[in-house]
Amino acid sequence: MAWLLIIFIIAVVLSPLMWFKQSPYQKRLAELRSGAAAVNIRVSLHRRPDARESEIALEAVCYKMRWEGSGGQRNWVIHRFSQRGWESPWTGWQWVQSEADLSWHEILLEILPELPLNVTAIIATEADVGAIWSERGDHQDLLKIAESLGKLKRHVENISH
Repeated sequence: MAWLLIIFIIAVVLSPLMWFKQSPYQKRLAELRSGAAAVNIRVSLHRRPDARESEIALEAVCYKMRWEGSGGQRNWVIHRFSQRGWESPWTGWQWVQSEADLSWHEILLEILPELPLNVTAIIATEADVGAIWSERGDHQDLLKIAESLGKLKRHVENISH
């Protein structure tokens, strides 16, 4: 009987420690996000790209790459899987908030078909370019996103010079 009591007490003491153990899903996300950091991508929470002004919840995950330079119009969003916004030249993709100027169209034509299906938007700001990603993919998807963001970064840096 004493042994059962000791085992029970140990189980009660150790059970809260099990809460600190990551689930397989959390472990996969941590690996993706540390992989993103390794290729110079920051991960942050973001509003949905098609969110209205009154919708302020941070519901999406954005993988962002900073860029240098000052040339070119940059604040634009192109997204898919939503009816908000207006048509873009690329099937399934729509502009929302603002449209990129024509200097971006060639590079967008190149990268949009290469993106993993679970990338729902590309966002460009004055400081960075980002991909809204559901994080349902794997490391290969992360590398495709990094390559696409790198192409966009090089494009804006070339415009700047």
